[in-house]
Amino acid sequence: MKITGTIRGISIKQGKVPCGFITPDTLIPGHEGNILFFADKLIGIAIEDLERGNLVEFSVKEWNKKDGTVEKIADEVRLLNENTRLTGVINWLNQQEGRGFIRPDIPLKNQDKDLLFFKQDLEEITLENISKGDKVEFVLENINYPNGRVVKAVKKIRLIFPISPKQKASGNNRAIYNSDIFNVKDVKEKISSCLGHCIKLSDSAEFEDYVFMVLRLLGIHNLYQYDKKNQAGRADGFFIIGSLAVMYDCTLRKNFDEHKKEQIENYVNKLKNSQMTIDVRLTNGGGRKKTIQIQGKNRQVWIITQENTRELYDVDGIRIKEISVQDLIQIFNKRLYSDAFEEDELSAHLAVIDKT
Repeated sequence: MKITGTIRGISIKQGKVPCGFITPDTLIPGHEGNILFFADKLIGIAIEDLERGNLVEFSVKEWNKKDGTVEKIADEVRLLNENTRLTGVINWLNQQEGRGFIRPDIPLKNQDKDLLFFKQDLEEITLENISKGDKVEFVLENINYPNGRVVKAVKKIRLIFPISPKQKASGNNRAIYNSDIFNVKDVKEKISSCLGHCIKLSDSAEFEDYVFMVLRLLGIHNLYQYDKKNQAGRADGFFIIGSLAVMYDCTLRKNFDEHKKEQIENYVNKLKNSQMTIDVRLTNGGGRKKTIQIQGKNRQVWIITQENTRELYDVDGIRIKEISVQDLIQIFNKRLYSDAFEEDELSAHLAVIDKT
């Protein structure tokens, strides 16, 4: 089975076999975290030409190490580019104008909008035979305009999964798939894949909401998101699970240490108290104050990023960490595929995140 993922790091050292690591978009059974690949497993590209953040497709095989252990590694690694068949969902359609838009399943580099297509780009189907919500595959080609502008064009569009007849008859053409197509295993893979694709957000407010969603999906019930309208100098949210109490802040800055220094000091001072009073947002748009006891809790400050997880420092027993949102997704994937995952186990996993 082919899996997609993102190049997380590359190592080219004299005297060492060139290698790298891929962050998979979906959970690999029997493996956690990033997955190793060697340069000789690359197809159609040299390791020197790869960059961190490149999207790739690969398969998984077992590697029998010299010490007798077995590790899963990436095999047949291919760079996803304009020559690769991609998949997506019809997100908008205009029969009269003979065009529509496709939302790709995998975020494309330098392309944050839906992809325009025309009826002449369809293969083996006509515009009348597709609907919003249909699953399709396609290729991308570059169109060079006389003024030097280059635009990516969608070509060779083929229908994979149509929306169900029941949906079509009711006019419910949302971008979901026919329920007869997938079993529970497929649904889990789709959930995991969707979360993995969403980590490449460039809007700070969207990233903050995305992190809140991931934390909620993890099963953290005592989770509070601060009001964005009155958030200057404050954290983005706070949660308690088991014996762990965390005040968190989200940022897309790669080098945030100096920028967040005063804010982190403020978060630490708040966590030194025996209790916290927070403004809770209500579903009706209102709010109320809630006082939470944190005395005796393992108190931490998290700066959640799209980068790496690392321990920053400790202030009077309060640990300050940078937490990669990808590592939170890995914990979610483990919970998604586990037969049992108690709150104490989740709390323990979150408390000891130190490195990817």
